[in-house]
Amino acid sequence: MSINLKRDIVETIFSKSLILLLNFVVVVMTTHFWGDSGRGSIAIFVADLSLINIFANVFTGSSVSYFFSRMGKSKIATAAYLWAFLVAAIGGVFLFAIGQTKLAPFVFIASVMLGIVTFNNSVFIGDQKIGNYNLITILQPALLIVFMLLFKFLLPQIEYYSYFFGQICSLLIVLLICRFLRHKCEIYNRWDFDREANKEIFSFGWKTELSSLLQFLNYRLTYYMLDIYIGRGSVGIFSIGVTIAEAIWIVSRSMSMVQFSNVLKSGDNSSTRNETSRIALASLVISSLCIAVIAPLPKQIFSFVFGEEFSGVGRIVLLLSPGILSIAFSNVLGNFLSATRNLNILVVKSAVGVIFTIVLSLLLIPKLQIDGACVVNSVSYCVSSLVLIVYYYMPKKSRR
Repeated sequence: MSINLKRDIVETIFSKSLILLLNFVVVVMTTHFWGDSGRGSIAIFVADLSLINIFANVFTGSSVSYFFSRMGKSKIATAAYLWAFLVAAIGGVFLFAIGQTKLAPFVFIASVMLGIVTFNNSVFIGDQKIGNYNLITILQPALLIVFMLLFKFLLPQIEYYSYFFGQICSLLIVLLICRFLRHKCEIYNRWDFDREANKEIFSFGWKTELSSLLQFLNYRLTYYMLDIYIGRGSVGIFSIGVTIAEAIWIVSRSMSMVQFSNVLKSGDNSSTRNETSRIALASLVISSLCIAVIAPLPKQIFSFVFGEEFSGVGRIVLLLSPGILSIAFSNVLGNFLSATRNLNILVVKSAVGVIFTIVLSLLLIPKLQIDGACVVNSVSYCVSSLVLIVYYYMPKKSRR
C-alpha cells in the first residue's frame, strides 16, 4: 500500500469518525427533543431524501468520478445539475400526490441541494482531492447541529421540523463552500449539454445506482414496513439501532472510498486486487472490535443517552451484527468492482438481497416487530454480501 494511499485512508477515517460523532450528537438531540415518534418522522424524511438522491446519483455519483478525466468537465456538470433538479422535482410531486403535503417542499429543496453537493464530492474523488471531500462531509452535519439548535430554541412550536429547516440551511452553506472550491479547482467553465456524453454517463450511472436502489431497499424497506404494521414510534427506535450499527461501517466506507479512487487511477491488476483484499480484511477486523464494544453495553446506558424508549438498542445492534460484518467486508470489494466497471454483479447481489428482504419482512415483521426487522436486515446483508464475495474471488475466466 502506497504512502499516499495510507495517508488518504487515515485522513478519511479520521474525518468519518468526526462525522460519526457529529451524527451521533444529532441522533441524541432528536431523540431527547422529540422522542421516538419525532425520531421516526425524521428517519422517514432521511430515507425519502436518500431514495431521491439515489436516482440523482445516476448523473451526480460515481459516474462523475469515473468520467471526470475522460470527457469534458462542463458536459458532466451540465448533465448533473439538470438531472438533480429534475429528479428532486419528481420526488417532491410524488410525495405531494400521496398526501405528504407538508413534507414535500422540504424534500424537494433538500434533494436539489444534496444532489449538487454529491456532484462536487464525486468530482473531488475523481480528481483525488480527498481533502476537499473530507472537508465537505464534515461541515454538513456540524452545520446541521448549529441550525437545528437555532430553530429548536427560537421557534419551538415547529417541533421536529427544526431538523428539516436545519438540513436545508446547512446544505446551503455547504453549497457555497463547494462553489468556492469548485472554481478554485476549475471544475467547469461553461454550460455544455451533450446528448452523446449524457448517454454514456447514463449507461454507466444507472447500473451503479440500480444496485444502490436495490441496496437501499435492503437497508430501509424495513422502516416503511414497521411504519405500516407497528407505527412511527417503532421506526424511531429501530432507526437508532440501525444508525449505530451502520456507523460501524465508517471504516469500510472510508477505506473503500479511497481505494475506489485509487483503482480508478491504477486499474484492475494483481497489485490493486491484493490491496483490496487486505483492506477488506482490515475493515472486517476493526468492525468486529467495534461491535464487541457496543453490543454488550447495559440498557441503562442506552436509556441515559437516548431516552427511556430506546433501552433496547443494544439488542438491535447485536441482532444486526452478522449482517453488519458481512457488509463491512464486501463494501470494499463492491467499490473495486464498481471502479472496474463490473456493474452487473452489483445489481445481481442487491436484487437477491431485496428478494429476501421483501419475503422475510412480510413473514417476520408483523409477528416479531422490531426483532423481526433486525433479522430481515441481517439476513439480507449476509446473502447479498455472499454473492459479491463469491464473484470477486471467482477466477476471471469463470465470470460471465
